Amino acid sequence: MPRTKNPNYTQGEGSSSTRRKKGARKNAESVELQQLFPHQGVRYPQAYYDRKILAGKILDFDFCTADNFPIVGWLNDLGLGPLFMINLPYYPDLIKEFYANFGFSTSVSLSTSINGIPIMMTYELFSSILNIPCDGTKAWSNRNWVEKNGFSSEECVHLLFGENAQLVNKMYSRNMRLNDRFLHRAVATHIILKSGGFDEVTHMEAFTMFHIITGRRINVPLLIINHMKAIHARENARLAYFNIITKILIHFGLNLDDEVHHALQSGDKLGKGTLGRMGFKKHKRL
Repeated sequence: MPRTKNPNYTQGEGSSSTRRKKGARKNAESVELQQLFPHQGVRYPQAYYDRKILAGKILDFDFCTADNFPIVGWLNDLGLGPLFMINLPYYPDLIKEFYANFGFSTSVSLSTSINGIPIMMTYELFSSILNIPCDGTKAWSNRNWVEKNGFSSEECVHLLFGENAQLVNKMYSRNMRLNDRFLHRAVATHIILKSGGFDEVTHMEAFTMFHIITGRRINVPLLIINHMKAIHARENARLAYFNIITKILIHFGLNLDDEVHHALQSGDKLGKGTLGRMGFKKHKRL
């Protein structure tokens, strides 16, 4: 698919984006916990009580199609469309329990439990739950460039930032074309989630974008599972992928009827509003 500038938009000024003590205290905490979860008892450690949950997003395919954004073609060509269409409520307590109960996992699987129900996912099972492919490049790194299957970091940088761009430690989305910046926001809210700092482009984000733009298959289930493990390992990281976790819970047959839940809001769409927050405005038609 030709990569051209989107003529409908111009860039304006973007917005800135232990143990517990014995005695009375222990008894009081026990009563408080039972009040929080009367039908389940204590679901997760105290350290998870105040853990923040990262809001999910859904891609506005209608808007992107109408305004000729190539992201729709890029995603559909790789069979990734269903991942960006998930619109399910989220269950805060179950999300915290999902992460708190991470157990033994191999390099190709993830295990946890919720309400005593064991959950074990391989990449293949996870891809089936998400209805996306489980093939393509398998690679993960939290810090450095990944050199696999003929991938060239220099070629990647030139694709995203222009032929004259140099390999540097820090990359910024403000130096990308509009279509690529929008794809970066989608990758950072659906595949390798983060709570902010969208101007910075990590090596893994750039690696993923390069595959999507060039139509090279990449193993997205691997990326998501590894990022879930990274979130679990960071003490104060926001708990992400709540819409995906809901799909997992449904697949494993958990009863969600009595659980507190919240639905996605209209502002959780990636579309026109996102472009405004990124500092772009549409040309008025004469």
